[in-house]
Amino acid sequence: MKELYQFSNSDLDLVSQIKKQQNITAIFYHFWINLVNPEEKFVFVDTIEIVFDKSTTYFFKINEEDSGYTISTTYNFEEEQKMLAAKFHDVLSLKRIDVSTATIWKEKIKTPLLSVNTVVDYDMNNENFIYFDFIDGSLAIYYNEEKGLLVEDYEP
Repeated sequence: MKELYQFSNSDLDLVSQIKKQQNITAIFYHFWINLVNPEEKFVFVDTIEIVFDKSTTYFFKINEEDSGYTISTTYNFEEEQKMLAAKFHDVLSLKRIDVSTATIWKEKIKTPLLSVNTVVDYDMNNENFIYFDFIDGSLAIYYNEEKGLLVEDYEP
């Protein structure tokens, strides 16, 4: 069994800040793109960018150990793209896509954010994750080794 990934104190401090937010106004996924064969259906979400009230942005990014994700308020897309190209010898690139109108987010972000919580899941995935409660249901951000970050409906 893999070692339990836990959010750092810094991550948890940011979760406390996120809890004070009212509305999500935009969501962006940062995908890895296969430059050798761009038509290949390779989907790997490295970072999820969530904009609150059009002014505050939080980034949920896979950690350096590839064991979970971290939360931050800073992210340099261009620098990240350069590092990815160097690490994978220009085979992979990074693309930022607005997913605010994606089915999973569209209706939920029309309503105010009710709460934000973290969970330690020892049984199923052996990880920490965060979920957002909306009037219309809850969404969680999970880490998956093969697909990167995933957003799925969550039943608290």
